[in-house]
Amino acid sequence: MSKEIVTVGGGNGSPVINEALLLTQKVDKINAVAAVFDSGGATGRRRLDSFGREIAYSDAMRNLFSLVSPDKRAAKNYQALLELFNHRDSRDRVLGQDIFSRFFDPIKGFSQIEEIIENLGIDLQGHVFPSSTKPTNIAFTTTSGRNFLGEHLLDEHRMSEDIVINMYLDPSVDAYTPAADAIANAQVTILSCGSLHGSVLSNFLPNGMKEALARSKTKLFLVTNLVSARNETHNLTPVQFAEIVEKYSGKKPDGLIVPEISRESFESKYPDVSALYNQEHSHFLGWNSQELYKAQDKGIRIITHRATKVVEAENGYKIVRHDPQKLSDALGTILTA
Repeated sequence: MSKEIVTVGGGNGSPVINEALLLTQKVDKINAVAAVFDSGGATGRRRLDSFGREIAYSDAMRNLFSLVSPDKRAAKNYQALLELFNHRDSRDRVLGQDIFSRFFDPIKGFSQIEEIIENLGIDLQGHVFPSSTKPTNIAFTTTSGRNFLGEHLLDEHRMSEDIVINMYLDPSVDAYTPAADAIANAQVTILSCGSLHGSVLSNFLPNGMKEALARSKTKLFLVTNLVSARNETHNLTPVQFAEIVEKYSGKKPDGLIVPEISRESFESKYPDVSALYNQEHSHFLGWNSQELYKAQDKGIRIITHRATKVVEAENGYKIVRHDPQKLSDALGTILTA
């Protein structure tokens, strides 16, 4: 019998983690807690059009489709539904968000959408829970003392030297009870890669989420990002990552899942890729053994992976991503411990 697994994050990082977990073949079900605070792009325009009455559905939608077993994603019904949900019209409106809006319920969350998808013959290996069903926005303060409102501003200022030092929700909202219960009952909780503040740790800001983690016996792990954001994770050490996690979640992580390759080795191996990231004031987030030992000295388990891969993006530039298949090897070790 597999363990109760929870992933926490947004629409880019969590789907990678969910896929990697399913590839371990040690997981029957994942409870994915999804961020609902996105305020940029098509999602941001939709929330403005609703006069602030809607949560953001985009991250939950991506999480939901990542709960389909990787070996079933080539099926015609899955591909057709994915195309339908991702369709954008001439006004850049996403059809899937319209569907989520119509079937979302503040009490039942996304359960009706999950039921419809399964009735179409698509098996979901788990559930997606919004961290809150109440609309709100991320607010944050930076080292200069400036205050910002809106998750999209985290992304817009990602190359800024004005680093985020505090984050909260405005207005304050309560946690979605099933999301809090999932964390309270979890045996393993994995904080996904992605925007550390906007996509991951913001999920612990709704009232009741930190308390749920505090009463849980879960083991807490963070999959660190592969590249930095100048205003969030610039030059962070593993110990500093753990400290930020504890600040917002209330719990020191039991372990960090980090790349085996150090920053120095990566930059030596991929100088052209590193130079491109450097132009955006970003760098590879890998550490030498000395920095990893410092985290271990503080009781933090270090799990290294060989999942770092360089791929070519649609614009022709090379970017760094996690390889889900190789990441599954590292995740498998925390499921058997």
